[in-house]
Amino acid sequence: MSFMSLFKRKSKITLRQELWLGILVIIAVGFMSSVLISTYTAKQYFSSQLHLKNIDNANSLALMLSQLQKDPVELELLISATFDTGHYQRIELQNPLGEPLIKRVFSGKLDTTAPGWFHHFYHLQVQPGVAQVSDGWQQFGTLYLESHSQYTEQALWESAVRLFFSFFIVAIIACIASAYFLRKILRPLDDVVQQANALGDKRFIRSKVPRTYEFARLVSSMNLLSKRFSRIVKEDKKRLEEFRFKSQHDELTGLANREYFSATLEAQLQQSKEHAHGALFLFRVVNLDQISEQINRVEMVTFLRRFTQTLVAFLESNEDRFSENHIARISHTDFAVLVNDTDDIENLSSQVFKQHQVLLADYSHIELSIPHSCSYIEREDSRFTLLKRVDNLLKAAVAEPTQQVQVNNNKQRNELFADADSWREAIEHALDNNDLDVLLYPVKSFSGKLLQNQVSLSLLLNGELYRSGYYLQWAKRLKLLARLDWGLVKYLVKVFEQREDLKLISVELSQETLLDDAALAAILTYLLAYPKLAEHICFDIRESLAVAELAIFKDFCMQVKSMGAKVALKRVGQGFSKIDKIHELGLEMIKIDSVYGHNISYSQDNQTFLRGLCSLAHSIGIKVIAEGVKSPEDQQTLKGIGFDGYVSQPIDDTQEDLIE
Repeated sequence: MSFMSLFKRKSKITLRQELWLGILVIIAVGFMSSVLISTYTAKQYFSSQLHLKNIDNANSLALMLSQLQKDPVELELLISATFDTGHYQRIELQNPLGEPLIKRVFSGKLDTTAPGWFHHFYHLQVQPGVAQVSDGWQQFGTLYLESHSQYTEQALWESAVRLFFSFFIVAIIACIASAYFLRKILRPLDDVVQQANALGDKRFIRSKVPRTYEFARLVSSMNLLSKRFSRIVKEDKKRLEEFRFKSQHDELTGLANREYFSATLEAQLQQSKEHAHGALFLFRVVNLDQISEQINRVEMVTFLRRFTQTLVAFLESNEDRFSENHIARISHTDFAVLVNDTDDIENLSSQVFKQHQVLLADYSHIELSIPHSCSYIEREDSRFTLLKRVDNLLKAAVAEPTQQVQVNNNKQRNELFADADSWREAIEHALDNNDLDVLLYPVKSFSGKLLQNQVSLSLLLNGELYRSGYYLQWAKRLKLLARLDWGLVKYLVKVFEQREDLKLISVELSQETLLDDAALAAILTYLLAYPKLAEHICFDIRESLAVAELAIFKDFCMQVKSMGAKVALKRVGQGFSKIDKIHELGLEMIKIDSVYGHNISYSQDNQTFLRGLCSLAHSIGIKVIAEGVKSPEDQQTLKGIGFDGYVSQPIDDTQEDLIE
């Protein structure tokens, strides 16, 4: 059965091939029929002309013979002279009884180039010319004159050859013209096939409507389908974003609410288990309600929004001092700011305090104050211990109106190297000497099937392998992320054939690499030389980077897809709905930020949001994966929502020894 199915698949031909077959048959039939008909017509023409020649020559010779004395010698000399000077097959003079008097017949062989088969099919059967020879008033005899047909057959052969090549050249020109017009006519078909393939990949593109009526109807219908589905996707994204924002943000200020911030903080603390580089600020607006009591509620709302804008401006002006920041309103009067990868909270605290003093100067008639506290995140911190520490600091700041700021300078002093130059030298030394290994985070379906291995680079620093979380902050500060990406790709090329666990992998590319044309071109060009690895690799790009550099991200997706690799979005959440025409990017999967999956079993709003996100992603053929979800209860909830899998704990059994 399978053999027959294979045979049937192989026996199928395309519409273009069928049209070409029909065109070639028509041209071949026209070519052969033209040659045959032309040759046959020429044969008939030559035969009729040769017959007329026989008659004319016979009459002329008979007239000459009638005027001569009937001396046998003279008659024979005249007939022989005529026979020798012309191309005759036979000249014969018979008496009235039919007995030959004089007979000359050509018995030799002519040297012609016409093949035997041509002579067989186109042999000329020409009747001889017949004339009466008289002697006075009496009949002397009958003259038969027959011209030699092989001369005519040779001329016919030469004519046929010329016709053959003439029509052959015409046939070639016809094929060239047919190819041009066929390509022009079927060009819309290629667009239709491309659009159909795109629809199969859940990319709803539109094609130019051709002039051909049948193709125009087909393309218009498919364009209408793409337009309708694109509109549905756009509307779903809009509704999803509206629900997400409403459920995760404070209605008055637009900042994240307490529930969303708690999940974000929990995710940050999980990352800090490897190496803590973050800090938490807590702000409290003291006597906020007095604005509403002494003036009006509108003025209180205005103050809160101005205060929010001050915090946002403070974070934007210091974005080079940390990698990420999160701001939230966690109660009526309390606000929190979480920053990643920072080591100078005293300076940050001083700056934000000054900005708040400028804001409070406009409300000097009201006893307002904005004390705050801040503390570094420690490796062993839980959400409870961190918030308690910062809250106690804030209480102390509120209790001291003259100070209003409490900074816990508990920065951990367990760095391997003392300064930036030492870090640069160590990281570059590890890359130059290939002192590295990969840590694998299996991405599994809920049935246990391995979907891919998420790859993280570990470096050998001071004789020990360290995970990316330990050195990544310094690599980012020193602008070495592109070099790390390049080193990881080269390492994967080196060990790909040796390690079975690297057959399905995903690699995250940094912002430095994506925005550096030379670095990105180097990686993609290098992978082109290893198509097997390219077919098994999936590039992860952070959602925030894709949203900020959408045009570059779209070009990257096209390049990666053309070489057989795949693309996925990582840490997906609030920016997913901002990616325009996401159905045209051909994404393999999206990996949902751990903020949304944390304690999902107890958050109905997050469940509703993620269920809509799964429905939207599945409708355009994208798998949905959960990041940072460890609880079996949360995993079962995500499975019920519609997730396709989750990122599990890393395979850490090779981290003790360096793989050469």
